[in-house]
Amino acid sequence: MIKEGDPIFALATPRGKSAIGVFRISGKNSHKIIKKLSSKKKWKNNETKTNYILGEAKEKIDQTLTTFFNSPHTYTGENMVEISCHGSLATINKISEIFIKNKLRQAEPGEFTKRSLLNDKIDVTQAEGVSDLVNAETEKQRIVALKNLEGGVSAFSKKISKKIIRMIANIEAIIDFSDEELPKNILLKIKEQNKNIINVIKQNLVKSKLAKSIRNGFLVSIVGKPNTGKSSFINYISGRDVSIVTNIPGTTTDSLEVPLDIDGYKFRFMDTAGIRKHKNLIEKLGIEKTQKNSLISDLNIVFLEQNETNMYKDIPNKIYVKSKQDLRKKRNNKRGLIEISSKTGFGTRRLIKLIKSRLINSDLEKTTIFSRERHIEKTQKCLFILDSIDFNRSPDLIAEDMRAALKQNEEIYQKFDIEKILDIIFADFCIGK
Repeated sequence: MIKEGDPIFALATPRGKSAIGVFRISGKNSHKIIKKLSSKKKWKNNETKTNYILGEAKEKIDQTLTTFFNSPHTYTGENMVEISCHGSLATINKISEIFIKNKLRQAEPGEFTKRSLLNDKIDVTQAEGVSDLVNAETEKQRIVALKNLEGGVSAFSKKISKKIIRMIANIEAIIDFSDEELPKNILLKIKEQNKNIINVIKQNLVKSKLAKSIRNGFLVSIVGKPNTGKSSFINYISGRDVSIVTNIPGTTTDSLEVPLDIDGYKFRFMDTAGIRKHKNLIEKLGIEKTQKNSLISDLNIVFLEQNETNMYKDIPNKIYVKSKQDLRKKRNNKRGLIEISSKTGFGTRRLIKLIKSRLINSDLEKTTIFSRERHIEKTQKCLFILDSIDFNRSPDLIAEDMRAALKQNEEIYQKFDIEKILDIIFADFCIGK
C-alpha cells in the first residue's frame, strides 16, 4: 500500500543561469496544488502540456512544460508532477516562492528516493545505486552504480538467501521428522549445500576487492626528498599548476590531493612534503604527515635524488622514480627504476600504465558486484557464520546459526534498522533526487 507524505518540491537541476530548470513535486494533494497554480485545469496521466504557472493575482509567472503522473506508477509511488520552466534565477526563485506559499515543502536531500524506498518501489541497494550514480565521477563508478540501480547486488544477495532458506528447511525437517521419513544422507546434502554457498560468496568477495577503491579512488602518495620533481609531476599529470614549484627546499609543507581519471578509474595523487631533516615545526609536521600517508596509501611513488633507496625501505608498495630526465645526458638503466621528465613528458605514460597495473588486476576489473563497504561487511559476516557452523551439534543449534547468517545477508537489501540505514544512504544525496 502506497503511503503519501506531505507535499514536497525540489529543483532537480542546478540552480543558476540555464536554458531550463526542472521542478519535481510529490505527495498528498500535489496534483490539486499544481492545478490551482496552473492556467490549464484538465490533465491526463503522463500528458505533457504547455502551461503557465500563475501568481497570487493569477498573473503569469512563466510558460512551462508540465506533466502529471498518477500513483502508484511514479518514481516515489505517490502522485507526482514535473515542471520544466525557464532557467533564470528570477524565474526559479519566484516559482519556489509561490510553491512555499501554497504549502509545498522544500524536499530534504534524497527525499524523493527515500519515499520510493519506503513505498517499496526500490530496495535499499537500488537506493544506494541512485546515490552512487548521481555522484559518479568516472566511467567505472557509473557502471557499478548502474548495476546496483538495476538490482545487481540485491539479485545476488536474494539468490544466497534462497539457498540458505532451503538449508534451513532441510534442517527443520530433521528436527520435525523421524529418520525413517527423511531422504537418505540429508545432513550430508545440507553440508554440501553450505559448502557451495560459502564458495560462491568467497568468489564474489574476491571479485569485489576493487569496490572501495572504485568508489573512493586509489590513493597514490608522491614521496621523496625536496626538489626531486614531485610537485612538477603532479602539475604535469593534472594539466594545471596545483603545486608550487621552486628551487627552495621545503616549498611543499603539507599534503595536496589531485584526483585523476585513468581509464575510467579514479586515482587520488597526493603531493607530500619533502622528506629531510626539518628546520621548523611546520616542516616537521608536514614530514610526519608524509610518513603516515605512505602507510595508508594504495601505492607510493618514491622520487629519488640519487640512488638513496635504503632511505625508503620501510615504505610499503612503492615504485622508484627519477625525474628531470631532460637535464641528464645519460639514461639510468638501473632495474626497478623509471626515469621521467615532467617537462617533456618522457616516461610519464609508462609510469601511469605501471601504476594502474600494480593496483588493478585485469580479472577483477570485469566483475565487481558489491559497491559499498556495507555490502561487503554484511556478506563477510554471513560468510563467517556459515563457515563456523559445527554440523556435529544438535540440528536446533545448526538452524539457529543458519538463521543468523540469513539475517546478515537479508540486511543488504531489506529495510532492517531502517532509520539508521537511511541516515547513512541519504547523507550524500542531492536535493531533487
